[in-house]
Amino acid sequence: MRLMFTALLLAATPAVAAPAVIQPAAVTASSTFWTYNAQNLINGSGLSGGLHDGNYNNHWMTETTGEPAWLVFDLGKVTRLADIRIWTYNVDFGMGYSLVRGAKDFTVSLSTDGVTFAPATQGTLAKGTGLPLPAQVYALSGDARYVRLDLLNNHGDQWQWTGLGEVRIGAVPEAATWAMMIMGFGLVGTAMRRRR
Repeated sequence: MRLMFTALLLAATPAVAAPAVIQPAAVTASSTFWTYNAQNLINGSGLSGGLHDGNYNNHWMTETTGEPAWLVFDLGKVTRLADIRIWTYNVDFGMGYSLVRGAKDFTVSLSTDGVTFAPATQGTLAKGTGLPLPAQVYALSGDARYVRLDLLNNHGDQWQWTGLGEVRIGAVPEAATWAMMIMGFGLVGTAMRRRR
């Protein structure tokens, strides 16, 4: 009986379900340097085992407009969000000069219609190292189809290029996922009880 109670308690605990990771359906960028591609932010290029490489062919970078850069990610449908996962610009052409092009300070805004955005969070990204890096994760809360990422500056590049490696969104599991998980715990509890 105690084991069944424990199984049911675990099934009812929200912490057991990790956010589902969403690969955005599309991305729009304020500008893109001619040798880079904004699609690299969502296509998984450069990702292996959760780490992002330092190959410039797998990153995105702005033009040198001097204006703050922005990106809008379309998730394909309205989704309840849990976090944003950002892999910083991690390209090192030698002597570390290009790593300062990585985005530093940013804000995130959310929208259900792609027109009206509400502030959601802000943060500061660590500078890349040139070695494979994990995502930097920032909590989000709210429903959105569109996620806007405003990149306010970089780590000190004199030409004001600003870049990133990849972006993914964490979503709160849907009700069907919770129901299946609870049923699974119930079956485990039943099996454990029958074993006695």
